[in-house]
Amino acid sequence: TPDLLCGHRQASARANRCKRERAAYDPHVNPPSSTVTLCDFVRASCQSLSAGGQRQGCAVPSPNVLAVSDPNKPRPLIEKAAVGASVLVVLAGGAALLSPLLTYPLGRDQGVFATIADVMQGGGMPYRDAWDTKPPGIFYVFWLSFRLFGRSEMAPRLLDVLWTLATAVTVWALARRLLSPWAGVAAGLILAFRYVTHGYYWHTTQCDGFASLPLALAAVAVVAAEEKKSAGWAAASGALTAVAIAFKFTLGIFLLVPLVAIAASSKESARPRLARAAACLAGCAGVLLLVGALMWRAGALKPMVETLFVWDSQYARVEVPGLAQQNALQEIAQFLIGDPLPLLFPIGLLAVVGATDLIVRPGSGRMRWLAPAWALAIIAQIWVQGRYYAYHWLPVLPPLAMLAAQGLRSAAFLLGRSSRRWLGRALSVAGLVALCAFLGFAYWNFLKFPIRSLMGQVPREMYLRAFDRATLSDFSLVADCEMAAWLQEHTEATDPVFIWGFESLVYFLADRPPASRFIHNLPLIADWSPPEWRAELIRDMEERRPTYVLVLYHDPQPWLAGRWDDSASQLATYPELKRLLDEKYRRAERLGDFEVWERESDGD
Repeated sequence: TPDLLCGHRQASARANRCKRERAAYDPHVNPPSSTVTLCDFVRASCQSLSAGGQRQGCAVPSPNVLAVSDPNKPRPLIEKAAVGASVLVVLAGGAALLSPLLTYPLGRDQGVFATIADVMQGGGMPYRDAWDTKPPGIFYVFWLSFRLFGRSEMAPRLLDVLWTLATAVTVWALARRLLSPWAGVAAGLILAFRYVTHGYYWHTTQCDGFASLPLALAAVAVVAAEEKKSAGWAAASGALTAVAIAFKFTLGIFLLVPLVAIAASSKESARPRLARAAACLAGCAGVLLLVGALMWRAGALKPMVETLFVWDSQYARVEVPGLAQQNALQEIAQFLIGDPLPLLFPIGLLAVVGATDLIVRPGSGRMRWLAPAWALAIIAQIWVQGRYYAYHWLPVLPPLAMLAAQGLRSAAFLLGRSSRRWLGRALSVAGLVALCAFLGFAYWNFLKFPIRSLMGQVPREMYLRAFDRATLSDFSLVADCEMAAWLQEHTEATDPVFIWGFESLVYFLADRPPASRFIHNLPLIADWSPPEWRAELIRDMEERRPTYVLVLYHDPQPWLAGRWDDSASQLATYPELKRLLDEKYRRAERLGDFEVWERESDGD
């Protein structure tokens, strides 16, 4: 055996060194903590020799090879059980945290999405048969929720909960791979917690939140592409980014993340890196071309281009008169402290600590740049939009959750370095319990009314009226519900209705078809809209002859069209529509801010 392992001895010093090194691996001379058989030892020696592991005539078996037979290493069955338990914790904990979302009604934005999904269920298409400023992804999500769970207000909310749970599991998998197993569980739960406490009902079930899942999956694909040097995974990262772009165009900035990862792979030659970069861009372009082809086939490509690339380009430049410009740094600080719930500041603080640790400490994690770069890219696209609405921050939550989980790891690491081992663990457990108690108080303080509604302790009507008191804006959920009930009482299910205002939710709540593809009046009051759209509306009104026209009062929305006047006042700038109302309709009654115009019969 000595001849086989070391060959001939050329000098006494070399022989002694080889003898000592063999003894370190000899189960009889230096028994290891695990049982290593002679066959294992010889097999490891031969593998080391065949791999070129000789050092000046002495071959020493690799410790990694010998570790194969170590019984102290976790067995696959135990590992699978631990992984399964982690997933169950994330799913069960996340579902419990997200459950108040199921009590939320639909807001103004969700009413637009639901109305367009209704039109799609009847064979229509976005932009061609129902107009809005958003990319098409959100409309198909609402359409999917109605197909899966039936047409109801809860259907989109239920899909939102399931979608967010899928995002939490994806974040768990990513953090587990890059940080640690328990950091993965923490990241998944933090994401669910931060999502449900991010804002009121208005800021959930939004396109920005649904874009978080494809972005998280794209981050997983980035990691796989760089670890396996795979062009296929690079293409997957680009394709998933394109899915996120279908929810919001500015999220295309995330493409910089896989491209930077490819560029940073300095140990490779240029050719494989260029191949992966090309695959990433091709995957993104392929999905976007597929979306365009589907819209073209349905005859909706031209109106989509007119809306998303021509009209929206002017809409993005709208400045609200009389309002000061928002400061980017101030908005970022408010997000980190948890605005509108400042009690969430520990999560933002942990995220800052985690980001600092990942950037500064070399051994803090694999691909430690990924989560900070991801968060920075999303914050950059929010800055590009320049509006800083609460739901614009939703795509930041997945990387924020990972950074906060890393912040917990950093705190435990520092406690372990600065004290005795048992004391460090005790302080870590005590700090974690205190943090959970504090965040639990914040959760209850923010969501106690939805939780009581979920448990049946609050009447539904009282619950809905609370949302009007919470928002104190130009939108009234109760008024929309009352107007929808009135329409159901005075019209048939097939009677078209037209609303001059931004209350598309009434179409959905009343289950009445809109008389025109302009389901709200934003494209008809904007100065940059083509005049052909106004002529199109008049043709629709003449052809479909809606039974009732609803005109809104006290609904100024300067952040949309840069105007402070309400819809009733805006009729004066649209003489064709005002003339049609005066000639073919009569004022029937006034319900809150809704003025009802009823079509007169042809005999009259």
